Formats: sequence, structure tokens, C-alpha cells
Amino acid sequence: MAKSTTNRSASTTIIGILIAAVSCIISIIVLIWGLVHEGPTFYNGEECRMTYSHFQFLPLSVLPSPTKSKVDDNIQQQKEERYRLLKFTDQRDPRHEHFYPISGTLVENYETASHNPNNKRRSSNSKDESGRLLDFTDNWCLLPNDMIENSNSNSNNKWKYVPHPHRGHPVLYVPGHWGSFSQARSIGAHGTRWVGPYKKGISDREIYNSLLSGKGMHNGHDLYNTTNHSTLDEFINWWFKSSSSQLKHQKTLDEFVMDVYTLDFNEQGGALHASILLHQAEYFTRAVETIVTGCHISNSNNGTHGGITIVAHSIGAWVVRIALKMHPHLIENGWIRNVITLASPLGSIPYAVDTGVHDIVKHINDFDDDNNDKVSSDVTMISISGGLRDEMIPPEVCQAPSDSTNQHDGVGSSNTFLATHIKQNKENLVAGDKFGMDHRAIVWCYDLLTVVREVIFSLVVATDHGLDSTERLKIAQRVMYEDDEPEHTIHKDKESSTKYQEVITKQHARLLQMKGYARTVSIQLSAPYHLNSLLKLCIVAALLHTFAMVPLMQYLCKESTDTVSEKLISMATSLLVIPAMLAIMTWIRQLIQVCNGYECNILLGTVYILAQLATLIHLLIVYGICTIVATTSRKCFNKRKTSSTQLSFRKTFVQLCRRLLLILVLAALPFTIVTCYIINTIILGNNDTAWNMTAMASYGFISLVLCIFLKLVVTACKPSTVITEQYRSELLILLLSLLSATFGNVLYAFTLTTGYVQRDLESYDNFLTAMGSNIGVIGGHLNEMLGCVLTLLLPITATLMAIRTYETMTSRANIRNRSIVILNNAKLRYKETKVITIVRACLTCWFTWNVLANLSSDNLIIPIYSSIMIVTTYLRWHFYSNGVTSACSAIIDNDLSLHCESPKYHDKNK
Repeated sequence: MAKSTTNRSASTTIIGILIAAVSCIISIIVLIWGLVHEGPTFYNGEECRMTYSHFQFLPLSVLPSPTKSKVDDNIQQQKEERYRLLKFTDQRDPRHEHFYPISGTLVENYETASHNPNNKRRSSNSKDESGRLLDFTDNWCLLPNDMIENSNSNSNNKWKYVPHPHRGHPVLYVPGHWGSFSQARSIGAHGTRWVGPYKKGISDREIYNSLLSGKGMHNGHDLYNTTNHSTLDEFINWWFKSSSSQLKHQKTLDEFVMDVYTLDFNEQGGALHASILLHQAEYFTRAVETIVTGCHISNSNNGTHGGITIVAHSIGAWVVRIALKMHPHLIENGWIRNVITLASPLGSIPYAVDTGVHDIVKHINDFDDDNNDKVSSDVTMISISGGLRDEMIPPEVCQAPSDSTNQHDGVGSSNTFLATHIKQNKENLVAGDKFGMDHRAIVWCYDLLTVVREVIFSLVVATDHGLDSTERLKIAQRVMYEDDEPEHTIHKDKESSTKYQEVITKQHARLLQMKGYARTVSIQLSAPYHLNSLLKLCIVAALLHTFAMVPLMQYLCKESTDTVSEKLISMATSLLVIPAMLAIMTWIRQLIQVCNGYECNILLGTVYILAQLATLIHLLIVYGICTIVATTSRKCFNKRKTSSTQLSFRKTFVQLCRRLLLILVLAALPFTIVTCYIINTIILGNNDTAWNMTAMASYGFISLVLCIFLKLVVTACKPSTVITEQYRSELLILLLSLLSATFGNVLYAFTLTTGYVQRDLESYDNFLTAMGSNIGVIGGHLNEMLGCVLTLLLPITATLMAIRTYETMTSRANIRNRSIVILNNAKLRYKETKVITIVRACLTCWFTWNVLANLSSDNLIIPIYSSIMIVTTYLRWHFYSNGVTSACSAIIDNDLSLHCESPKYHDKNK
């Protein structure tokens, strides 16, 4: 009977392992199929035609930072500037030909922008470089002669006359995360109207002649001075319903010219750390003030001029929103009235890992604008989402802030539009039965930018007529949809604020119907914005496996003595049960409508496969890589050194902490300093490495993070009897959490080792103070790193030292793994206290419930779980040390009180 039961158990184990293996193989095949075929096919659609241009970017001198007071400091700042303001020009445009010799080799064109646009800047001292930045006196804005005369009479520096003073409407393009300034060439081509081999209202020759003479072109201002349409209904009746007016407007639209400016952020990743967004926002403000000064845009409190139109891509929208929040004079003076965002995550940033970035997003989205007056909120924001084909930004997070709440960041009116629904009834434009465009195509898509240009023109005219932000938004809606009644769009299932999410859901349903379930799952798996969710899923898999699966298998297999079989069963169960649990949890969140962003439309099959892959990664690391490395190290380096010195747990802990501090100071810190210096000077070409207190604090922070990171890896792979699979899983939880929590802070600390970034610290500190003490970790750059050390790094360090102390104490007490096994077999296995079990359960449930939500509170897992591990490690040592002592005493007294065997059958020699 016992033999048949054993065979049945073995066969059940084999069947479970086979099912788990087949399930993992299927998940891997679906993922690979999505990455190789379905994803590239879907995310590179054919809805768009390319916009062509012969671009030449002219670099402009930017107004200095207001914190710089001395002239020498301003000049030095211009020389050391890492960001740039450039103006797009077409090589065929006769208005800018005389600027090219002035700028010389600083002009950016196909040769420079296609490689590394910043090489010239880094080699600014090269003898082969010629030219200079254009300043105000060069009249790069192409001001007419009457304005030049007024400027020369009111200024000591004489502004120059230009051959063809015919300026267009100023548009400022803001690139996104790792975005290039050269992306502005497409919207710039639509500004000059040279867009490629497509049908245009006027010929290329007519475009050239209009730019040369100024006849047949305009900038959209003061077009209809003879008409006065102060209300929305009057404006719509005049603009859209009169056939004669429509013909006139179409001709006027064909003659509309935009002068496009763009920012060069050196292709920095703005979402990596809050300080990067702040520096970019400060430079954006200076660029706007530069354009206002250079183009003589007067202050206007009633919005009687169009100001500067902002077109922002991706994270660039957050640069704009931060600038509007920190510098309200940009709105109050009427300089910025209209903002258009392209594929921008206005709701949340799906791949942000820095706590400061999360806090900025939350603070600005929840900012109450009740105290601001009507002028300060008179900004129209139009968000255009790329749709389902945007592989970087899901359309669910592109919803404009005031779509769903009355609290916003100074934006008066905003709405979100799908690129697939704009002008869907027109031939050769974006088709309504398609799924959008990818993240980069949205900046060069001819069909979409044609509509964007028309929207900008209508916003400029509506602003000149004194319409407020809400009325301008309705005008833009009418232009994009071409409905008979402008109010009709508010009640349609197209792009209204209340129906936007429903439209996205319908698109997901249509995609599912067209592609089928398996292909749709593979498409969703290939989206890069799931990487952050995959990281959190790995943490959840480790939590559930350690807290639920392993104890469950130990309880079910308590009579079994085959530990290998028990491990295999627990791994197979985890691979099947954990993904199912997470899929059910996601279904519940979708059912009760507490999901966030793209979580609301993700398929359960996608969640299951992501969770299974995360569980497989966890098991491969813990039971595969770490175990193999530990076994190999034990065979190759099997020399044990046991100290005869007996110290208490506390004294041993302090002794090991001192040793780690010496390693940090004598090895890790010098290595970090040398490495950072090599990266700065040799790889990046920076010659302004700083050696002050701020730089030293940054070096110390980086070295501490690297030291802890390596210590976690070494401890998890160490050949020790006390480092069990449970410890390895817990160390993996801390390792992945540390990687997510400190990645942005390490990059920020690295930038603080240069003098250039340190000179901009005041703006960052002021922003932290203005945002409140809950932003980042508190009010200052050094305090932010200090807070990270106290809340994240020190708890992990204490955990590692506690584990090391436990290992050292067991070695000194000569407690071997066999002794622990004997106690376990005697039913004296260590059991957690109820308090620790409850805290661990609450933490696991909370983190699992929010696994697909990107929250700033995710970092709380580090101090909480570290505290649990420290207490558990100490209690485990206390239990086993007392257990072994009691067992030895029982053997000596021949009164063994363990429950494994009776005393008369016990052999004292064993």
C-alpha cells in the first residue's frame, strides 16, 4: 500500500512538472512570436506618409538664467550650455540664406544631425570650427524694418536689417525622453509648406516667391481686422458655415507660414529623474523669453495676439507643464496660449522609476487652480494620442488632466483626441478603421501634421479674436472633426472628455476581433511599456512563492523526506498558481473599475504570460543561477575558517558593519571616483569635473549603492548553509526593489559630479521647496540623497549585516546544516511569530494588488521588508542556537526529549 501511494505521488509530481513546463514553453513562444513578428508588424503601420524637408537648424543665443547677475557669469554660461535653442530653416528658404555664413559650422543639417548632434558642441575649442550663435542683433526672427527702427532707438546694440523680413507665426517644439531636436524638421516643413511630393494648394515656385517677397504669406495675425466676432457662435457661423468664407479661409490657410523653433536637450532622458525635468523646464522658460524678446511679442492680458504655440512630444509635455506651473508669467503675459501635445503621457508616466517624477506627476495633476484668475488659466491644451500602435505610451495615459478632474495646472481647457479619428472622413488622411501610429511616426506623419497645422492656424485666429480657452478648444474640435455642429462632438463617442476611455476600449475590442485572442496577446506582450510591470511582477512572484507556495508545499509534503521532490512541486505549483492568481486579481480590478491606465484594457492572457515569465525568471535566478554558483564555489573554495572567539549577536553585527565601512571607504569609493572620472572625461568628453563637497557626497552615494548591490548579489550566491532558497528569494526582492528605486537617483548623483549641473542646483532646490516637503524626499538635492540613504540603503545594509552575523554566529557555534535538519525532522522547525506573519501578509497583498499600477509608494517595500528580514534572522538564530544547545544537553544527560525517536533507541555517538 505504501509503495503504491509513493508511486501515485511520484506520478502526480511528474504530471504537475510537465504541465508547468508545457505552459512555460507556450508563454515563451507567444512572447518570442510577438517580439519577432506580431509586434513589429503591428507597431509599424502604414497609416502615415513621410514628411520631407531640406532642413538647416540655426543655433540661437539664449537669455541667461536670472540667477546669473554678472556679465562674466552670463558669458561663461553660454559657453558651457548643454542645451540649445535652434531655429528650423529650409535650405530653399530665401529668408535665412544670409544667416548660414554667420553660423558657419554650427549649422545643423543632415550630416551633423544624422550622427551625433552634440559633437560640435563638445569640440567647441577646435580650430576647424567657425561661426557663432545668432543673437538678437542678427534679427533671426526676421522683424520688419519699422520694428527694427524702434528697437535701435531704444537699445544700445543696433539690430540689423534683413533682406527678407517676412516672419511666420512662432512655434516652439519640445522633444521628449531621449528625443532629438531634429524631430522638429517635419512640423517645420509644414511651417514653410515644403512638405514633399504631395498635393499642395500652391506650387513650390509660388512658395519660394511668397517667402521672397512677403506676398502670398502671413503669420496668422490681424487677418480679419474688419470683422468682429466676439462670441463663439458668431465666429463659427462666420468661419465654417459661409461658403464664401470657407473658400477664403482655405486660401488663407495655404498662405499661413510658421517659424518653428526647437529645443536640443542633448537627448537626455527626462523621465529618469525629477531634476532633469526641472532643468529642461527652466531652459524652456528661457527659450520662450528669448523668442518673445527676439520677435517683439508684446505682453497681452486679454489674449489679443497668438503668442507662441507650443508643440510637445512625449515627456516634453511635462517640461511644458512644469514650466507653466513654476513660471505663471508665461501665461499671464499672454506668451503661451495654446499647447499641442503628441503622444504625451499626461495622466502618468508608465516607465518612470524615480520617486520625484511620480510626485511631480501627482502634484501637478492634483494642483488646485481655484486661486488663479481667469487669465492665468486661459491656456488651451490639445492632447493627440498615437492610439494602440504607440508602443511606448499607451493611449490610456494620454488623457489631458482636466478631462477627468477640475483640478489642473493652469490649463484652462483641454481635451484628448485619437490620431485615428482626426479628419477620418477625408481621403488620404488618417483612416478611422486603423489603430494609430507608432511613437516616432507621430512627429513626422504628413497626414496628421497637416491637420495640426490647420489647428494651429485656427487657434491663432481665434486667439486674435479674443476667444477664451474653452471656445478655442471647440474651434479646434470643429477643425479636426468637421461636424455640422461643434457641440455635437461633445456628445459623440469620439473624443469627448467623458467618452475617451470608452473609445480606447472599443479600439481594443476591434483589435481583438480582427487579430484574434492569441495574436492580440502577443502584440500586447511586445510593448516596451510592460518592462516596469515585469519588474514588479518578479517581485510579486518572489513574495508569493516565499510567503504562500513554499509553506503550502511544506504543509502538504510534511510526511515526505524527499526535499528535491518538494522543491520541484513547489516550483511547478508557483508557475501555474501565481499567474492564475494575478490574472484573477486583474479581472477583479477591471470588474470593480479600480484599474489604472492601460491596466483597464490589458487582456488576462497577457497578464498570465507576464506573470508566468516573471515567476520563471525568479525561479531560474533563485534555484538555478544562485544555486549553481553557490555549489561551484563550495567545491572550488571549500576552506572554512572558524573563529574560536565567541561574541554576542550585537557585537558581531557591529564588528561586521565596521568591516563593511572600511571596504566602502578604502575600495568602493576610490573605484567609484576613478570610474566616474573616466566616464566623464574620456567617454562623455566633459572637462568640468567637480571636486567640491557636493561631488564628494555624490561619489559616496554612488559607491554605497554599488557596494550594496554587489553585496546583495554575492550574498545570494554565497555557498553557505544558512543562505537557503527562502533567503535568496528575499534578497532578490530587495535587489529588484533597489534597482527600481535608486536608478534615477544614481544617474542624478552622477550628473552632480560635473560643475555644469551644480550651477543649476538652485532651480531644483527652489522647485522642491515650492512643491512641498512630500516631493522627492524633501527640500534639497543633498537632503534627497540623504533621504534615499536613510530610507532605502541603510535598511538593506542592516539586513545584509544581520544575515552575515547569523552566518558568522552559526559558524562559530559549530551549528551545521545537519543540526538544523535534525531539529526540523524533530518537528522543531522555526516558525514565524504571528505579528511578522500578519505584516508580511499585508505587505504581500498590498504590493500584489497594485502590481500593474506605477506608484511612488512602491519603494515602501524596501524598509518594511528589510525590517521583517532583520527581525526574522535574529529570531531564527536565537531559536536554532537554543535548540542545538538543548539537544546537546539532552544527549549528554541521556534524556533526549526530541519527538523523533524514543530515548532507548537513541545512539549518543550520533
